Amino acid sequence: MPLDIARTIAQTEYDALWDEADECGEVSWQYNDIELRQTIPKHLGQGETRIIDLHPGLSISITMCQYWRPLHLDYHCIGEGVLLSNFYLAGDRRIINPGIELEEDRAETRGETCLCYIKEARSIEYFPAEQPLKDVSIQINLERLRSFGMTWDNAPSLVQLLIEGKSAQSFHQTLHKSTPAIQQALQQILNCPYQGSFKRMYLESKALELLVLQFHQLFRKEKLSSSTLSFRPRDVEKLHLAKAILQRTLEHPPSLLELARLVGLNDFKLKHGFRHLFGTTVFGYLQTCRMQQAQQLLGDRNLSIAEVAHCVGYASPSQFCHAFKRHVGMTPSNYRH
Repeated sequence: MPLDIARTIAQTEYDALWDEADECGEVSWQYNDIELRQTIPKHLGQGETRIIDLHPGLSISITMCQYWRPLHLDYHCIGEGVLLSNFYLAGDRRIINPGIELEEDRAETRGETCLCYIKEARSIEYFPAEQPLKDVSIQINLERLRSFGMTWDNAPSLVQLLIEGKSAQSFHQTLHKSTPAIQQALQQILNCPYQGSFKRMYLESKALELLVLQFHQLFRKEKLSSSTLSFRPRDVEKLHLAKAILQRTLEHPPSLLELARLVGLNDFKLKHGFRHLFGTTVFGYLQTCRMQQAQQLLGDRNLSIAEVAHCVGYASPSQFCHAFKRHVGMTPSNYRH
């Protein structure tokens, strides 16, 4: 997934734009009914974030925006005690959380939903320019979940362990595409017809409904994965073909959906098959191939580091150096020496 890094905004410039906008009062939070609204800096893009606090320990965030330039953010995030339920309604992005369980390197695409618990992690995020982004996020703390006083025997294992206090490991779990029921609940949130206390009651019911739908979706996925989901020999051939395509296209790899179409699988079976057969995500495998190829190319002293970066799909040498150091444990220059 090559990134157009022409005039890319990195973390330092991103923070400076927010600080500048904050100083002149451009991005101050505005209270409207039961919502807090904040626009993004005009030099960064257009759009806003809405935060709606519902019952203590439960809130909804709605973000609709578009950035003028590509973003490459790199920061430390802390979300201990809070389970996030995300729904991506428009736009694509790529996020890396080094070291978390499951999907540490992933694409988050339109129509997907996910559940995640990021206790504490580094977050590396890539956003393309001039692409409308829209997402809805539900934040619920673990105490609020426990307050329902129910047994979690039928909950997905990731959630069950978290609620019961048996695991507090950070994880990210992408789910199937949004179901009609999920899409309907999301539209009801976005087009809530009520105000004041009725609005809060209505949105709380819809937030809890979405969580139930996601838990059920994840539970079915785990059950399917552990028992009934199998791969026919033809599917296995297609998964190996997908691996071969990635190996041949390190400089300009296809997107996840393009790769699925190329090999004749749906994106769910492609993602699940990679993890089941190869023990990694599609993007995790692509990253490993790029770094292995880079290590070989660095042995050729006639190639500059910028040329090696380009050969393995990085338009920016600095991004390549950061990725290489994260994967190998040293910079390309030190590796070459």
